[in-house]
Amino acid sequence: MSKDIATAYHNLSVMLDAGMPVLKCLDITTQGLSGRLKSVFSALTKSVSQGSTVPEAMAKYPMVFAPLDLMLIEAADISGNLPQSFNMLSQWYDFCNKIKMTILSGLMFPFAVLNVAALVIPLPALFLAQTGIVGYLTAVIQTLALFYIPAAVILVISYYMPKAGILRRGLDIITLKIPLLGQAVYHIAITRYCRAFYMLYKAGVPIIQCAQKSPAITGNSVVAALFEGGAQSAKNGNPVYEGFSRKLPPEFLDLWKIGEEVGKLEDVTKRLGDNAAYTAQCLFEEFAKWLPKIIYFVVAAFIVFQILKGAAIISTTIQQF
Repeated sequence: MSKDIATAYHNLSVMLDAGMPVLKCLDITTQGLSGRLKSVFSALTKSVSQGSTVPEAMAKYPMVFAPLDLMLIEAADISGNLPQSFNMLSQWYDFCNKIKMTILSGLMFPFAVLNVAALVIPLPALFLAQTGIVGYLTAVIQTLALFYIPAAVILVISYYMPKAGILRRGLDIITLKIPLLGQAVYHIAITRYCRAFYMLYKAGVPIIQCAQKSPAITGNSVVAALFEGGAQSAKNGNPVYEGFSRKLPPEFLDLWKIGEEVGKLEDVTKRLGDNAAYTAQCLFEEFAKWLPKIIYFVVAAFIVFQILKGAAIISTTIQQF
């Protein structure tokens, strides 16, 4: 859905920037959508036509519009900067979709190999009449279950686990320790913080509120904690960066400090977000290269195990004769 939302936001940005009324923009955008998103935008159009503001209408659908979207559009609606804000969100979702496609494209072939292997491994037992069709299908399902059930459990835990609390923090800590993936998640979290701060700041939100709201957008509670002191520092009349954890990269802290001191924070946060995004993308691409190799190794090891197991059965059968 992220690709469709990116397109919808881009269309809204272009039409609003051209001076078209919000209601007309929503109506035209709705016509180009399909499925659930079309229904949601149709409801948005109806709500706005009845007097609701765009952020008020969007807030009714928290499962569709992320917290960053709602915060940014609410700020932009007040400042009158909706076109640019929709454009920034469109660029953000394009980036997220690119990362997702990088991972999925790297997984397609190894998962195809996995499914083929599951079909091939039990064939010798079927050909040797040591099992029937039911036994063969059972063996295929059992082989696939060894891989798909753990993957499904991980996805369910990640999706349904509370966004805060001890369990979430434990999962976030474990995620950051995974080779390559952990560093990629770390940098994507920094990207999310910087881009959220940049978009909110550019939309006219006071710096204290930017520092308060942006940590929640990181997507990782461990990384969010590194930034949370920034809001308190700003409340105390000090620069935001003074409240940041010293565990953040020194070059990050130095560049933020310079941007805040010379009044170029908008430009600096955008640059920091872009730098972290580039690093995250490179790490995700590297992870996507290594993950298939790991899957191949596991599949190969499982096949060898099954071959040895089958050879032992055949040997036993021969000895009995």
